[in-house]
Amino acid sequence: MWVKEELAAEVDRLMHKMPWDWATEYSALSIWDMVVANGLQVVSVGVIGWLIATWLERRHFKSMSEREIPLQGIKVTTAKRISSCEPEGVTLLIGSVVVAHDYFRTLIIFFRRVIGGNIKPYEKLVERGRREALIRLKEEAELRGIDKVINVRFTTNSVAGRFLHAIEMVAYGTGIKS
Repeated sequence: MWVKEELAAEVDRLMHKMPWDWATEYSALSIWDMVVANGLQVVSVGVIGWLIATWLERRHFKSMSEREIPLQGIKVTTAKRISSCEPEGVTLLIGSVVVAHDYFRTLIIFFRRVIGGNIKPYEKLVERGRREALIRLKEEAELRGIDKVINVRFTTNSVAGRFLHAIEMVAYGTGIKS
């Protein structure tokens, strides 16, 4: 019995020592002040993250535009055959890329999947993946001295984890030297 009474007395002593007042525990005047202050912090981090991600995405698009300029001489088509005579130097060409989203756009995608509708951040992700894969395909063709790529196809695969939303985009085709 003595142990129970001593334990109860110790719990009582600790309970009186604990600060149950919001102002003491969280340095806020009220619960509302605490919610507003923490909410502003979350929104600030979200806005900063969104701005950085947008800047990086635009930088990637600009980089792709600059890399596409010297590759304009390489003709790419989805046609299965060419009309000219027998080609020489036929080879398989592949351009592959894995592009991921940032956490902020992933959150938007999650809400759009719940609500439904057009998912614009995912469309941009797919567009970036396609362009980058095609640029890499053309760069491979240029390295091999190829000026035409026929029967070009795209394939995609979703790479997803708990907090990762990425796509693998592969562009492949038959390279032909004229």
